[in-house]
Amino acid sequence: MRGLVDLQRSDMSRLAALSDYQILDTPPEQNFDDIVQLAAQLCGTPISLVSLVETDRQWFKARVGLEQRETPIDQSVCRLGLDSAELLIIPDLMADPRTAGNSLVNVADGVRFYAGAPLIAPHGEVLGMLCVIDRTPRPQGLTPEQKGMLATLARQVIAQLELRRAMLRRMEEDIERRQLNELLTERLNQTLAMIHGLASQTLRNVPSRGPVESFQNRLDALTEAHELLQRRKWADADMRTVVANSLSRHASSDRFMASGPSVPLAPKGAITTAMLLHELGSNAVKYGALSVPSGTVRVGWAVSGEGDDAVLRLGWAELGGPAAITPSHRSFGAKLISMGLGGGGAVSEDFGEAGYCASFEAPLSHLQKE
Repeated sequence: MRGLVDLQRSDMSRLAALSDYQILDTPPEQNFDDIVQLAAQLCGTPISLVSLVETDRQWFKARVGLEQRETPIDQSVCRLGLDSAELLIIPDLMADPRTAGNSLVNVADGVRFYAGAPLIAPHGEVLGMLCVIDRTPRPQGLTPEQKGMLATLARQVIAQLELRRAMLRRMEEDIERRQLNELLTERLNQTLAMIHGLASQTLRNVPSRGPVESFQNRLDALTEAHELLQRRKWADADMRTVVANSLSRHASSDRFMASGPSVPLAPKGAITTAMLLHELGSNAVKYGALSVPSGTVRVGWAVSGEGDDAVLRLGWAELGGPAAITPSHRSFGAKLISMGLGGGGAVSEDFGEAGYCASFEAPLSHLQKE
């Protein structure tokens, strides 16, 4: 009784391992087809199969010399080798009592010779066989070299199954991550919309409209930065795109001169950079070069150093506008600017006769940190 229970548990474990590969009833794949072609050529047989054995059938992931994609379990010779890690070789299927009654054997032009190498999963379960079959008996079986090659090719079948499973799991993880990002994006959009609505209602009767408009503009800039990242599926956003989107909120493209290399920014780095550029642009519209028709703004950035020592430097220069005046008090916007790139790093501002200029720098790793 115990032996029967152990056998049932072993078969359940084997079937679970087979199911985990998600291979059954899948279309042909070249890597597996190549293996059966090579096995048939090496062993000189007309038929070769990658046979995966279920409860009531054997299904062929790859086959050469046979039309059927599967056969009933009572026609399976491969099932005879599931309990062993050794090659199963039957020189004459008609003469072996285990297979003499098989309907694939005792017919005209039936199969007569079988050799199969077990497909052994990493935890020891035998999923099926890589087999070669002939329509004439082979009393001599296979040569030692052929046996060795058949076993080697069986290990390659398992290697392909493992690789395929790893790729499927990676795809599933990517799908789950994308679905999670889409859910988070939806919730974030709802939250931003709710904040915007509440702010509009709450601040509707505030007499001083300047601070209210500044708050709403900052909220719009934050929303736009998030939309950029959403379009990128929350992957890295490029510095060029962040700059272009941020500046376009304040004036037409002919009022800006932007130049710099492609620099990927992580979501946090992209959002804080966008908010910094929003404050700079807002000030330029209110007090600086963009407050007059002839004024322009030059924005440039560059990366110096390599690896952990790489630093991103951003320059902002206003031209053709009024002289810059040092503010008498530190507004919220001024505090945001003083926080610099990514909420940290060096900041230098110049309130000169030619117009406002500023430079910012921060470790690139800080802006690319997830």
